[in-house]
Amino acid sequence: MRASRYILFMYAAMILTPAALFGYALTGMLGYTGMQLVFQVLLVPFFLAFGILSYIEVYAHRGASVPRSFYKITTTGRRKEQTSRVGNEVMLNIKRFNHDAKHFEESSHSVKVSRFTTVLDALLDIKERQDGTLAMRYSCRMGICGSCAMVVNGKPVLACETSAAKSAVDNRIEVGPMQAHPMLRDLVTDFDDFFGKHSSLDPHLYRKDEKEQWRAKELYKQTHEEVNRFLPYSYCIMCGLCMDACPVVNSNPEFVGPQALSQAYRYHKDSRDQMKGRLTAIDKITGAWGCEFAGACSEVCPKGVDPASAIQLLKAEVFEDSIKTVGKNDA
Repeated sequence: MRASRYILFMYAAMILTPAALFGYALTGMLGYTGMQLVFQVLLVPFFLAFGILSYIEVYAHRGASVPRSFYKITTTGRRKEQTSRVGNEVMLNIKRFNHDAKHFEESSHSVKVSRFTTVLDALLDIKERQDGTLAMRYSCRMGICGSCAMVVNGKPVLACETSAAKSAVDNRIEVGPMQAHPMLRDLVTDFDDFFGKHSSLDPHLYRKDEKEQWRAKELYKQTHEEVNRFLPYSYCIMCGLCMDACPVVNSNPEFVGPQALSQAYRYHKDSRDQMKGRLTAIDKITGAWGCEFAGACSEVCPKGVDPASAIQLLKAEVFEDSIKTVGKNDA
């Protein structure tokens, strides 16, 4: 059977069979016995034709019934797919920290990448096939854990979310560890100071009644407006990219940093929180007032958190709280 006729019969059977079923059901509902009998008679050849054509489509389809252009399209598609799998060669220049010698070393590796390859994929390929001593931190590989934070072409990013093909400049990618954290080895940095600053501002809900906090009799109810006050700042995955991008953190190690301050604001605006003195802890030059509003922290955040805005809002809250305190003292 020619392909054009086969396709015509196939579509006709697909359309006429349900149409006949619908006509049979409709005439039965309306009480037209004669018309229902006609549709009943038509259903027999329609079902038979549909069954035979379905069998041919699934089990007995042969090349003679398909246009040759179909094979050309399929072959071309397969060739393109194979090309994308092979990919292009990209040179990764990796800036690695030598812990024993206390200095940085550079190593270059050629890796084949496709449009789907991430920088983390390329680094794992290097570790598996070329240099097993390469040290890096990673976990989920889907932008949730924040472990694979590093500097790619001078910008702090998550390696698992960064396309290797798009990052290549003249077929080269510059990769290095984050600079605002103490170095450990190769691309791995120490996060002890980062977590210390984070915990110093008590980033958790506080209730005056500790028993109620752990065994609450009912849910802490919140309106949509109350939730929206802190929700945009609750998506932080603690990757440390904002700390690395912040020029103040890189020049003043005592500055608590945008990550901790944004989380302080997040809990301060939570209507369930009853901690007093949260604003007092950040009312200092190493706290909220140390921010120079460069905005780099918000630009590199992979989750869309805006630490820069949170810090400016914190400054306003601190200023308002200080005015209230002065007013109470004067009274």
